Amino acid sequence: MRPLLRSLALFILTTIAASTAQATKVADLAAVHHDGQTFLTWTCPPGIGWTYRVYAAEHPIYFISDFWSAARVATVQDSTWCDRRLSSLTGVPYGYVVDSAATPLDSTQALCVLTPQADSLTYYCVTAQSATGSEDRSFQISVNTLLAPVTETLAPPRPVYQRTIVAQGIPTDVYTLWTSEKGTALFPVMANRAGMVYDCGVVRNGDSPGRPLLVRPHQRGGSFLDAVGGSGYPGEWRLTLDDPWLNWDGNTFWYGYHEDYDVTSPMNVPPTSGTVRDYTMQRVLYTLLWVRRTFPIDTTRVYAQGYSMGGVGSVFLAFTRPDLIAAVQTIVGKFDFGFESDPNPSSAFNTGGPLRTTVDKMWGTVAADLPTPEGAQIYQRLNDGWLAARLEGGGLPPILAFNGKNDWVVGWAEKIPFYDAMRVHRQGGYFFWDTREHTSHAYNWLPMESASYLYRFRSDRSFPALMNCSADLNPGFGDAASGDSVGSINGCVEWDTTLVDGPARWEVTLRLRDLSGLWTTLPAPESVTVDLTPRRLQSFRVQPLHLYAWTNTRLSDGKVVQSYVEQADTLGLLTLGWVKAYRAGNVVHIEELLNTDDVPGAPGARVARPTIAFARNPAAGSTVLRVTWPGPGGASVALHDVAGRKIVSLFDGRASGTSVLRLDAAAIANGVYFVEARQGRVATTRRLVVLH
Repeated sequence: MRPLLRSLALFILTTIAASTAQATKVADLAAVHHDGQTFLTWTCPPGIGWTYRVYAAEHPIYFISDFWSAARVATVQDSTWCDRRLSSLTGVPYGYVVDSAATPLDSTQALCVLTPQADSLTYYCVTAQSATGSEDRSFQISVNTLLAPVTETLAPPRPVYQRTIVAQGIPTDVYTLWTSEKGTALFPVMANRAGMVYDCGVVRNGDSPGRPLLVRPHQRGGSFLDAVGGSGYPGEWRLTLDDPWLNWDGNTFWYGYHEDYDVTSPMNVPPTSGTVRDYTMQRVLYTLLWVRRTFPIDTTRVYAQGYSMGGVGSVFLAFTRPDLIAAVQTIVGKFDFGFESDPNPSSAFNTGGPLRTTVDKMWGTVAADLPTPEGAQIYQRLNDGWLAARLEGGGLPPILAFNGKNDWVVGWAEKIPFYDAMRVHRQGGYFFWDTREHTSHAYNWLPMESASYLYRFRSDRSFPALMNCSADLNPGFGDAASGDSVGSINGCVEWDTTLVDGPARWEVTLRLRDLSGLWTTLPAPESVTVDLTPRRLQSFRVQPLHLYAWTNTRLSDGKVVQSYVEQADTLGLLTLGWVKAYRAGNVVHIEELLNTDDVPGAPGARVARPTIAFARNPAAGSTVLRVTWPGPGGASVALHDVAGRKIVSLFDGRASGTSVLRLDAAAIANGVYFVEARQGRVATTRRLVVLH
């Protein structure tokens, strides 16, 4: 069409648009672009049952000839103006706002939010189709097609402030994030279909800088409005996240679902191929990072806490990004979604159980064990014990866990291998159990569950990860009847948070505490022994295979009760074995051994006694250990079982310097063993776990 004729046609169309709008067209099409997203709004035709199709092009869409080269970028249905999730939770109809300063949409309007993949100038048009009619592809400028293009810029989208409501008596700011099934370099994929919208809540508590943040995922069947309560810690802000019901299957347990899972259908079947994607966790992380950079949050004091599925989400967050979380509390959470053989026949995650059936639809069966985009199979990724091993070198935040031996929902038996993994891989943590069921309202460790205890920890402060405490009680073998009915692991050992973490030394004061319960109180003994690994080091550095001298001084009389040299392992982790801890307190002091003068009483010697470093502990298959000797002379190295019987002789002869020895752990049964290195009258013993 010649330019003059086209201009005349545009003039005529624009002039008569208001008077010729048909009942099958949308009207008042408008576009707003901000923060990497384009918000299209329009006025709907009368009635219900409409389907709207959104088209985009690099050129104007004024005529049907322009339309054929446009691309359909979205299809939306009725009621997109309405925040259905918030409206259903509160019983009050709420319309979305496209910007914090905008007026809420009403029932005459519709909304489509798009996330462009690149910078562009884009023209949009919207068509309508009734339930019984055909799509109306006629166009009127500024009615259902834009006169001017939208200038779109690639940027990280932000959750949009909607309104402040009062939930559980607490003013809560509601924000909404529109996700996309197509990611960008700045916006990860958070759903497998277009138009997925999610709310979150921000509870403010003062606006001065340096506010701590408590992240609160809700329990299954709940909502972000159920999690607005806090710990009571002064100045605490809270981020409450939402994992709404997708369909009759329920929530995603804060991880995600299969790429082909239909979130609108109750008829999904377990997938047997394809990939399970972390849609939900990506959204959780994206929202948390937005809060950290937007509000006056002290990023070294960010914590996560939740019950049941909320506890699952809190721990998943810590295992996914341990650098973001200072500490975690989980109550009646689950640690291994691949565990399906709890001795309790009512366990909901056992084979054939109701929750096993649910997660099979989202993730596939345990037997299928489908891949994830994170380099792990899905039931590895959803096994916190497996993750504890994978993250041994980097470490985790402290985890405070409370569980019940009669919990028929998430099960009890899966807790035993998780406790073992956290111990073996030197991750530390506090673990409590009692006789509660999943939804018990009265249980022994209720007095110990204050979430404000989390605030002892900071992500810029190191801590001692504790293992093998002599006061630990026995959780049993996985059935409710075995072991102690009420107990804890590491529970009685605390430390002063004002520890020393400098370039030349690391120092911590240990103390013992009573554990107060509703019915059973566990008084602290006068002393215990415990293994200790410094974690989350800030200034003090542990170098692989370097030697470190450590002393342990009792505070009651100032006596040095232990003084040893220990060698870091190949992961750069330093573990002190059998550290004595006293009720009245003791100070553990560590320095790197730089020369022979650093070893009291051993002039001219590199170490005062043999040191043993394992290439890997636990060991599986062939493994290497290095033994450094005090000096030349007759020496021996042997592996003993827990009864003291010699299992394997690894070395017997003269030695000096460092001996590199190989142990064929594949020929040895799983279990705990002890390696003893002896030279003359001095010996060192280190615990070794064999785990195939």
